[in-house]
Amino acid sequence: MTAVPHISGYTVRSMTEADTRELQSLFDADADYFGMAHDRPAASDEVEQIRKALPPDKSRSDKFVHLIIGEHGRIAALTDVIRGYPEPHIWYLGFLYLAKSARGQGLGRRALRALYDWVRANGGTALRLGVVEANAHARHLYATEGFVLQVIREPDPAVDRARRILVLQRIL
Repeated sequence: MTAVPHISGYTVRSMTEADTRELQSLFDADADYFGMAHDRPAASDEVEQIRKALPPDKSRSDKFVHLIIGEHGRIAALTDVIRGYPEPHIWYLGFLYLAKSARGQGLGRRALRALYDWVRANGGTALRLGVVEANAHARHLYATEGFVLQVIREPDPAVDRARRILVLQRIL
């Protein structure tokens, strides 16, 4: 298993408990994103929810939450990836979050490309994700990276899905 993706000019490492406060602060300060994506501000335990979220039949050993650390040792981005979901050869990008200060600089594209290499190196052949339909910037990024629509998930309060989600996939 290749430990973490590589992005030139950044440090990529696994998230630890010690990162919770800084990451939660980034989320709390990003009302625009959380309002657009979830129709609510970031939950007070948003980081813990990310850390614990797993699809059915997956274990903690299948989950990889990485931080992308930029200048001055500050968190620039987060990726949350599940190995072998929904099928053994597909890996699922549950969350790609860019700090407001890191947006518009190409880091999202660089993070995705690093993930392609990392997933391939670890046996995956495709990357799947869900994007909120209203997130035009992310939809544009994924379209230009070759992601293809698989299914549309309608809003469902029973599973805390406030917005329409486009499930996309890219063959690696």
